[in-house]
Amino acid sequence: MLIICTIIYLIFFRRRSPRVFLTAADVDKFQMQNNVNKTFHQRIPRIIHQTWKDEHVPERWNRSVESIRQLNADQFEYRLWTDADIHTFVRQEEPYLYQHTFVKYSHDIQRVDAFRYIVLHRLGGLYIDMDNGCYQSFESLLRILEAVDSDSPHLAAFPRTSPIGISNGFMISTKGHPLFKNLISRLPLFNHNYLIDYLTVMMSAGPLYLSINEFYFHQFSKQAVVRIVDEIVYSSMYTWHTPGNSWHGRDAQVVLYIYHWFRKHPWAIYFCPILPIIFIVVFVLCRRRLRYRRKIS
Repeated sequence: MLIICTIIYLIFFRRRSPRVFLTAADVDKFQMQNNVNKTFHQRIPRIIHQTWKDEHVPERWNRSVESIRQLNADQFEYRLWTDADIHTFVRQEEPYLYQHTFVKYSHDIQRVDAFRYIVLHRLGGLYIDMDNGCYQSFESLLRILEAVDSDSPHLAAFPRTSPIGISNGFMISTKGHPLFKNLISRLPLFNHNYLIDYLTVMMSAGPLYLSINEFYFHQFSKQAVVRIVDEIVYSSMYTWHTPGNSWHGRDAQVVLYIYHWFRKHPWAIYFCPILPIIFIVVFVLCRRRLRYRRKIS
């Protein structure tokens, strides 16, 4: 029911602020004018954050991680956070949240998702999943973000993702951004079991949780800007992708199959309101039949 209400809110209620995009045209404009080489007030810390359970990165991600480290070695500090590091950091920075929410998550990926928001709020910088590599240094992207919104003290950027919303697999932020403060404060509110593991992860701290909170975030007087990075900028100019999402299970495949099926058959959405009624009728008939069989046996 909570998921249905969330979808209804997203469909029928307006955003708090219009979306602000970073497009390929923006990137080309600043690169052609050589504006990225001008001196802008640097607000985004040059730190790249990545996470893994220990210091031994899986071989399948060696190439992507190595590209991140090599192409950004001159401008960025690189931080690999292990599970032990994550627990220590959250326990120190958010002790109440750690005790009442963080350690009670049923999936490790929920703790990793929550940590991403906490570390970017506390330290700022850039977070990127290990299954993403890069074509070039992220320095030019950060300079463009700082140049486009030169008067804004707080900047954040997220790529658009499929099927809906934005991704928390690649995030850029200044230290102390109000959106990330909201994301941290609302983690206990969204910490529920949503029946399916995939939805529980997505809604409690994952990409859907991020998308909902960004949807209602108010960008007041350009003091805190959130830019959505167009797919062509994110996936063609700066990053490339290898197979990942190791936490996805069969339930995730079912949810995504249903989504893509409705994309191909949009007319079927009109029958959704009667599905609960059909389910109840079938359930009642089955119970009656079972009782009847018990009586005659």
